[in-house]
Amino acid sequence: EVYKSDKNMGEPKFRNEQQDNIAKPKSRMVDAYWEFPGFTKPLEEWASSTDGLYSVSSEVIKTLTENTSIPFLQTLGRVTAISKDLSTYFISDDGEKGMLTLVGDDGLVHHSINHTSTVTGRLSGNAPNLQNIPKGNKSKAKQMFVSRFPNGDIGQSDFSSLEVYCQAWLTKPKLLIKDLLEGLDLHCVRLAAKERMPYGDVLRLSKGYFTDEGTFVDALSEWDYKRTGAKVFSFQRAYGAGNATIAKATGMPLEEVEALAKAEDERYPEIGEYFDALEKEIEGNAVPTTNFSAHPLNPAIRVQMRISRIRTPDGKRYTFRSHPSQAWQLKRGITSTFSPTERMNYPVQGLGGQVMKAAMWINVREFYRRKNFNGLALLVNTVHDATYRDAHPSVSLVSSALMHACMEAASDFIAYWFKWDIPLPVPTDSVRGANMGEEVKLNSKDFTTTVAVMRAELRARYMDGFVPNYLTLKDYQ
Repeated sequence: EVYKSDKNMGEPKFRNEQQDNIAKPKSRMVDAYWEFPGFTKPLEEWASSTDGLYSVSSEVIKTLTENTSIPFLQTLGRVTAISKDLSTYFISDDGEKGMLTLVGDDGLVHHSINHTSTVTGRLSGNAPNLQNIPKGNKSKAKQMFVSRFPNGDIGQSDFSSLEVYCQAWLTKPKLLIKDLLEGLDLHCVRLAAKERMPYGDVLRLSKGYFTDEGTFVDALSEWDYKRTGAKVFSFQRAYGAGNATIAKATGMPLEEVEALAKAEDERYPEIGEYFDALEKEIEGNAVPTTNFSAHPLNPAIRVQMRISRIRTPDGKRYTFRSHPSQAWQLKRGITSTFSPTERMNYPVQGLGGQVMKAAMWINVREFYRRKNFNGLALLVNTVHDATYRDAHPSVSLVSSALMHACMEAASDFIAYWFKWDIPLPVPTDSVRGANMGEEVKLNSKDFTTTVAVMRAELRARYMDGFVPNYLTLKDYQ
């Protein structure tokens, strides 16, 4: 409609209309709640100080996602693993984080091995931490590391079940020593129990075997990784973890863990006896400190902390510091206690570190004596219980044999240096491949013969020809 006269003639007419302001819709402030059904039941130890809120730390996420059939949690675990893998072992989007940022101009990673950064004396690494690279079933990071030599390879020699042997040295269980002398793989024993399969079948699947014709059949990668998982029970129990904690970590039913624990206690009673005696020694050596604190379960009680020290046969002295006691102990009038996890962990882990350092002591001297095979083979890394070397094809086999011999001679050196009659040596497994992630076993008769000759030479050169008692035993031979 338009104006038909006056000065506005011909112009449109307008009128005011009340309209809702869509930029500011009508509303009122009220409390509204929506309850989301949970995917899984949280554990009490995950609870925060705020009711209903729980921790989402890396350890909690790991527990939630590793042993679950819930699709959402399986996906969450996969996404978390990939994100960590990319940012830690490869490179982040901004190019400022990740292992690849530490590659030098020469195409090499010059990392550091630390001797005194852990409480047990275990070796550690940084810039980057090449001790922390995940196994091949979890990441492809190992495949990045290849030889500097054309057609060269990366060799590895890895102690087999080092902690188990260290525990046997310290506690001397007769049946455990017998099982080890007979060549039983204790991780396969546990895996066989979990899978309800004969030990021999699991051993062949997990470690490989020789046919009657003398051909070696490689282990199935799936079972090799399953055996690695079975280590968790052994290691966590050795560290003082309870059955419930082990069940969560392994995914095994609690009843099965309890049965395994009972069977192990009955078969190897000396282990429990040793750590019970160690507990008494720690308590007996304890002295009070000037450190007082309120007990977290009863602030009215002032707790005086204590400190205790013990020495193990490998010459190491360990320090233990007390903590406020648990509820059941407090009811009995005990205000401070020493950690059972530390008591069971420190001596075994510390001894494992000592054996690894002995192996590296011999390796470094022997490789340097040979001038790194005239520059064609070099020691490049140590990862927990393993040593790595990089070699030209012309010296690949002999350098792997030497590294293997040095690893085996570490037990001889411990017995020699500390005048310690250890019951049996720690074995090692050697492999080589085009990269750090590829593992082709070295177990031919020629390889084994060469290693035996080199090991005897090492004892003659660095141990005055010392022959450990276990090398004279019929069972060992």
